[in-house]
Amino acid sequence: MPTAAMGTSGQLGMAGYAQYAAGQYPGYGGSYGYTDPYGRPYGASMGEQVPAGYQAPPPPPPPGAPGGPVSGTPYMHGPMSEHDRLADERDKARRRFEDENRLRNEELHRKAETERATAAVRSAISNLQNGQFDSIDGLLKTLESVAARDLSKTEALQQEVLKKDMDKAIAEAQQRRAVMAELKSMVRSGEEHIKATADLIRENVGLQKEKDREDMNDQLENAGLEAQGMSDRYQSFMDDKAKEHEELQSFTKGPALVDLRLVIAKIKKLSSDLTMTATNAASVVREGRQKLARKEAAVARTTRMQELFDQYDADSDGCLSQLEVLNYSQGEFEFTPAESCLERLWRNWVPPGMAGITFDRFQQMKVAIGTARFIERDQERRPAGVA
Repeated sequence: MPTAAMGTSGQLGMAGYAQYAAGQYPGYGGSYGYTDPYGRPYGASMGEQVPAGYQAPPPPPPPGAPGGPVSGTPYMHGPMSEHDRLADERDKARRRFEDENRLRNEELHRKAETERATAAVRSAISNLQNGQFDSIDGLLKTLESVAARDLSKTEALQQEVLKKDMDKAIAEAQQRRAVMAELKSMVRSGEEHIKATADLIRENVGLQKEKDREDMNDQLENAGLEAQGMSDRYQSFMDDKAKEHEELQSFTKGPALVDLRLVIAKIKKLSSDLTMTATNAASVVREGRQKLARKEAAVARTTRMQELFDQYDADSDGCLSQLEVLNYSQGEFEFTPAESCLERLWRNWVPPGMAGITFDRFQQMKVAIGTARFIERDQERRPAGVA
């Protein structure tokens, strides 16, 4: 029930309003949801006088209408109750939590994506630095693809570092590729020449015809000289490039470093192998030519002997008769063999039915006559009475 101070009539109502406006009745009109033009609540239903010009607020939209409460939710006119206020605060707290959680998840996702992109670029750089010669081209393309996809997703400061590392890795890989290509070409040429020279050596040894062997000796000699020249060039090249190769090895890593060291070691070994190949080729050529020279000398001797045989074979029957043997001995040695010497020759070297000494026994005949001549002269030099 309103008190007298609140006013039950117009005058008392105005007095009550004046008291409320003066702050003597805090919360008085708030329970009724009315406000004055200055935003202060008052209770018109309790008899207070509404100031002139006051316009009551429009009624709220019906439930379900645009701007109105959700259908089924009662419209709450006036200030919220403590329960509603707490519910509203809980709702606001929930929305703040959801927003903070969403922002935190977005930040975590962004960081994870940044770390993934950085790791991908780093991995591509490392693979290029460690890549062997045969895979460098593919690794360069992979790095370009990864950089185009992921570099922009990294942190700004990290991008600058990654770009520098990429440029350095690419430059080193290109340098390594050029050096490896040159070294591998040298290895391939050296190995091919060693194999070709070895084939020539085997072919030379297996030849039967002297003319063919003589031609092969010329080829083999040239191959040996070329092998020695390659060995000298390889050694000079490795000496000149030693500093560059050491520098290249200083920043090469992993399998790429193993690959580089192996090919450098192979070049050094090839230099030694080429020298050995040249030595073997020269030895085979020298031996072949010595053999050929001996054979040519033997052929020349045989030819001279044949000419000598034909010279004393007066009747050209292919045999030297005893008279022709005497003529040969007197003409070549100024010695006349005894009858016993001729008998011994015929007994040892002339088969039954043969007219005399044939050419294949000519050398034995020559030795026998020379021996008889030596014995006779030795006896002539001895003092009388000495046996």
